Amino acid sequence: MVLPPSTEVGRNVIRGYSGLGIVIHKRARIGDNVVNSPNVTIGGRAGLHEVPVIGDNVLIGAGACILGNVTIGQGAKIGANAVVLRDVPAGCTAVGNPARVTGRRSAVA
Repeated sequence: MVLPPSTEVGRNVIRGYSGLGIVIHKRARIGDNVVNSPNVTIGGRAGLHEVPVIGDNVLIGAGACILGNVTIGQGAKIGANAVVLRDVPAGCTAVGNPARVTGRRSAVA
C-alpha cells in the first residue's frame, strides 16, 4: 500500500488484505469508516490540481479508480473496477468505466 503521511485519513478505515495494491494520493482526504478493497487507486489526473475527497461510510470495491477533482458522498458505494471521474452523491452506487450512478438509497446511514 502507498499511503503518504500527508494524506488525511479518518477513523476505522479498512484496507482490504492489509492494503494490497492500494495507492492513495498524498493530498487525498478520506473520511471515517471507509472500506478500501484491494487494488484501489485514489489519485490525481493530468492537468488537474484537485484530488478525491471520500466521505464517511463509503465502500470502494476491488480495483476501483477514483481520479481527479471528485467527491464521493457519505454512504456511497463504488463498484469493483469502476473508474470514477465525476462526483458520486451521498447514498448512491456507481459502477462501470467511466462510472455512472445506478442506484440511490432512500436513507444514508
